Amino acid sequence: MQKISWGIIGPGHIAQSFTRALKEVEGAVCHSILSRSPDRALQFCTEYGFTHAHSDIKQFLGDPDLDAVYIASPHSEHHEQSIAALNAGKAVLCEKPMTVNTEQAQQVVAKSKASGSFFMEAVWTRCLPVYQHISQWLANGEIGNVKMIQASFGINRAYDPNARLYDPAQAGGALLDVGIYPLTLCDIVMEQLPSQVLALAALAPNKVDQNLTVALKYDSGALVQLGAGIGVETHHGAWIYGDEGRILIEPPFWSSQSAKVFANGAHEPHIVCDTPHRINGYEYEIEEVHRCMALGQHESELVPHAASLRVMQVMDEIRRQVGVRYMVD
Repeated sequence: MQKISWGIIGPGHIAQSFTRALKEVEGAVCHSILSRSPDRALQFCTEYGFTHAHSDIKQFLGDPDLDAVYIASPHSEHHEQSIAALNAGKAVLCEKPMTVNTEQAQQVVAKSKASGSFFMEAVWTRCLPVYQHISQWLANGEIGNVKMIQASFGINRAYDPNARLYDPAQAGGALLDVGIYPLTLCDIVMEQLPSQVLALAALAPNKVDQNLTVALKYDSGALVQLGAGIGVETHHGAWIYGDEGRILIEPPFWSSQSAKVFANGAHEPHIVCDTPHRINGYEYEIEEVHRCMALGQHESELVPHAASLRVMQVMDEIRRQVGVRYMVD
């Protein structure tokens, strides 16, 4: 098994969860940490077994022993850090959203292709085993033609303009932080851009989107109802409805370990998929990066660049409709 040395940019909460999986994935080596705070980088190294602490990105990326970079910094930094890592010849797994807008995302994809360096948006949902089963059910026609999708992801966090979730300078707001998950579900199912997008939002006092609801329509006639919020807690299950049945994705749908297929009129499922995480769910995206790197690929089939760009385009349109803009727009 090829050893792959990983570095992490941004040793925050999500990096902790990622590292717990990284330490258990075969072939993964905990190599280096980059943080603006030298003390924080050193503390993370000590706690999780990394061997190199950095506060300078040039030194971090200049290490010839570093193979892959996981970017877990605020959304606003993803574009610049991804470009820098790709320029350094490193494989990149960048936490969602891969950038703040479509223009930035296109630049990252272009750099990945031009450099030949691997890039994948860290939408762990797409790599989970349960979603491989769901995709197969849809391909097999288990629920017929998809007619409707319902999903929401809402968390209740008090308004704090200095907190990352609400800070426009860090591309805060519900859409980019949690709304990307129901939109990703729709893209997994439909694999195309919607023909119509309708969005409404309740904005926080500083004009980032606190809660929002979105309706989508596709050329097939399929309709979508989505919710996202950082000021309201919602039910975290999801349904995919077809003309011959329905699929329940057990909550939380973005990290689900179980899904069920029901025929029309049935109260009990006739197909059940239970796929408990081996670790915490992050292992699957790490293993997908390893697989792609071993094959010399610059993108993943599970999280293709085109899919990331589609979701970003929809988010741009939603933000346009609800009046949320960032400094980079």
